[in-house]
Amino acid sequence: YGPLPDQVADLRLPDGPGPHPVAVVLHGGFWRDVWTRDLMDGIAVDLTRRGWATWNIEYRRVGSGGGFPETLEDVAAAIDHLDGLAGDRSLDVATVVTVGHSAGGHLALWAAARPKLDVGTSGAGPRVLVSA
Repeated sequence: YGPLPDQVADLRLPDGPGPHPVAVVLHGGFWRDVWTRDLMDGIAVDLTRRGWATWNIEYRRVGSGGGFPETLEDVAAAIDHLDGLAGDRSLDVATVVTVGHSAGGHLALWAAARPKLDVGTSGAGPRVLVSA
C-alpha cells in the first residue's frame, strides 16, 4: 500500500465469488518494531475461512520510522488502499471492520473514528469507512 518496507499487507480471500466483507487486522506489540503482522496470522486465517477477506497490515513502528503521526498515516493509507483493490479482488468495501490486539486495538478504534477527525488532521477524510 506504500513504498516503504513496513507499508505492506497480506490480503487473504475466502472461497467463493464475492464480493466479500473485509476485516482489517492490526497487530499489537507496544508500538515497537520487534513485533510484526505475523502475530495476527491465526485470526486472519480463521476469519478468511469464515467468509471474510482479511487485510493484515504492517505499519511503521517506533524504531522503524513510526510514531506520531506516521503510524496513524500508515493505517489510514492501508485502509484507503482497499478502495483501489475492491473491483479486482471482489471486496465489499462498504462492509469493512477492524480487528486489533493491544496497540493494534487502539489503531482499530482510531480507524473507525477517522470520519470525526478535523480536516487537516492525519487520517482525516477516509476514502474507505470502517463500520465497526
